Amino acid sequence: MSFLSAAQRGLSLAGKLSPAEDAISWLKRVCGTTAARNGLILAFTLPLTAGVIGRIVKGRPWLVDFDAYACAAETVGRGQSPYSLTPVCEGLSPTPYVYAPQIARAFAPLLDLIGHDAARGLYLLGLCLALAYIGWVGMIKAFPKASPLLRIPVYGVLTGSSIASGNIGIILHGLILCGLFQLDRRRWPFIAAVIFGALFKPTLLTCLLVLLCQDRPWRSRLGVGLAAGVLGIAAYATLVLTAGAWGDDWKASLAQIVMTEQPGIGLLAWLSWTGLTPDAPLSMGLALIYMAGVALTGLLIAEFGRLNGEERLLFGLGIAQLVNPRLMDYDILYVAPCLVILLRLTRQTGRTGYRWLSWAFLALFTGILLINLLDGDAIPIIPLSVLSFTLLLTTTAGLMLWARRGRIRTGLSGQATSLPVATAAE
Repeated sequence: MSFLSAAQRGLSLAGKLSPAEDAISWLKRVCGTTAARNGLILAFTLPLTAGVIGRIVKGRPWLVDFDAYACAAETVGRGQSPYSLTPVCEGLSPTPYVYAPQIARAFAPLLDLIGHDAARGLYLLGLCLALAYIGWVGMIKAFPKASPLLRIPVYGVLTGSSIASGNIGIILHGLILCGLFQLDRRRWPFIAAVIFGALFKPTLLTCLLVLLCQDRPWRSRLGVGLAAGVLGIAAYATLVLTAGAWGDDWKASLAQIVMTEQPGIGLLAWLSWTGLTPDAPLSMGLALIYMAGVALTGLLIAEFGRLNGEERLLFGLGIAQLVNPRLMDYDILYVAPCLVILLRLTRQTGRTGYRWLSWAFLALFTGILLINLLDGDAIPIIPLSVLSFTLLLTTTAGLMLWARRGRIRTGLSGQATSLPVATAAE
């Protein structure tokens, strides 16, 4: 069956939509053939593929994040500050460098030893492995019995530029994900991966929220989580305190690039619409309230949503991204498994709640897809969509907890019997 005939069949089935049908059942019915499922995948990955193809056609540079490290290392080697807003290095197309000067110093010996080309090749290999691993976890390993139709719409958020730039955040996410699946046996690889990532991007410390979502005694969760948080903050504080003569330049670069020009698609972007700057006292207060609220919502769902061990970890990692005040589009890679769990949990709100919430999620990600396809300059609208997703998360949590309030009250009083575990494959 061709894509055209599959589309025609889908439109025909859409015309027979039952008022009582939820979005997931409708998707399964409309995309009942391989061609239709492939068409859905093609549609929701168009912003990503079109961005990559467009970069090839227009001859735009690739792996500019690697070039930023390489140029910074060269500049530091000459005894100059790496924090120019318009960096220039022969043979490179760097973006402004916004990481700690110690990282540039550490990168310099590697460039001297193996050269730019070999270093770029290793960086590209790490990027490809991380993307493949994250994609495999999101679409196959996590809940292999669950329909892929539940997770495909999430990828409409991704754009080609985030992949083509080779942002090191993707590699760091891959390392963190490797540590995640060892948490049931040992926690130190995950903690080490998060702290290492935080040396580059301190907002990755929100991933430590996963430690509180584990199926372990609360005393163990709180103790290890607190210790890991202190270690992470201490590690980054050490970078700040030992930055040396270029410390002020680094802070200025962070304020100019990270906080002002590239606030992401999360809380910092929302605040910028109101005219608030990230360093304003009101912004900091709102950020703390927001982060605490989303984190608490995630913990309540993990604790009372009848999730098994792996679901708690994957859900916690997805929630950790929403807690991140400077959420970037490549951080959404973690949200696909989280969405599968969240959609399954909406069933606990009742049939009517599940139907409305499932359509709300599908409409949200379809809207994001259309925004990305219609106009690349419309990306600033994406933060509003992420805000909508966060609001849907809290709505789902509220309805689920209300529907199960009796059992939760009994459980909190210590009189509940053990509840059966339902998996996302059901």
